[in-house]
Amino acid sequence: MSELPTGRAARLDRALADLLSQAPELEAAAVVSYDGLAMASALPVGMDEDRVAAMSAALLSLGEKAAQGLGRGDLSQVYVEGETGTVFLVSCDDEAVLVAVAAAGAKAGLMLFEVRRAATAIAEVLRVAAPPAPVAVDQDALADAEAAYAAHRAGLVEAERATVPAAPETRHQPEPEPAPDPVPIAAEALSSSSPVGTVYHPDTPLEPTPSLSLAAWMTDGQPEPSRS
Repeated sequence: MSELPTGRAARLDRALADLLSQAPELEAAAVVSYDGLAMASALPVGMDEDRVAAMSAALLSLGEKAAQGLGRGDLSQVYVEGETGTVFLVSCDDEAVLVAVAAAGAKAGLMLFEVRRAATAIAEVLRVAAPPAPVAVDQDALADAEAAYAAHRAGLVEAERATVPAAPETRHQPEPEPAPDPVPIAAEALSSSSPVGTVYHPDTPLEPTPSLSLAAWMTDGQPEPSRS
């Protein structure tokens, strides 16, 4: 049998020490496997550990056969009473067996209570946690979840784009055409015969201009004779 880890062995020794301290009437205690091997013990001098384990396994096997043969179900404990004391064998939740030897005159009910309490603590020490069962993955549900996540991400991107203001549209403005150069007017066009009158130089003194009748102006441009 492989050696127990140091931490677990120390906890088993501590559980047996607590049992003996709570019930001073107990003279010995041991934790034995179902195949008759000692796992931990607190025995007085002169009591052999291997012998205690072997006898406990034999008593346990006989008690199991008797319980099943008589239709009493699975064996939970064995109680043996002798002239100088009693022996208790209590199952530690199918992990091991706790063997306790009490002196003569010990209260059987109280001893059995303390032994059962210790057996529960020892079972917690020996119990190995089962590995977690693998979780079956539903591929259809996984695909739906991935599609929903992708749609959610796409909606977030669209919402983010909607919150960003669009840049103002810049239209090309045509450059204004240059103004045409002024058309030069010939000096001959500004003669005294111009229908709009005589053009004067700024430095020339103004002289009265005889009025012209419409008929005279239309013939030869002479002033119309005065009427008396």
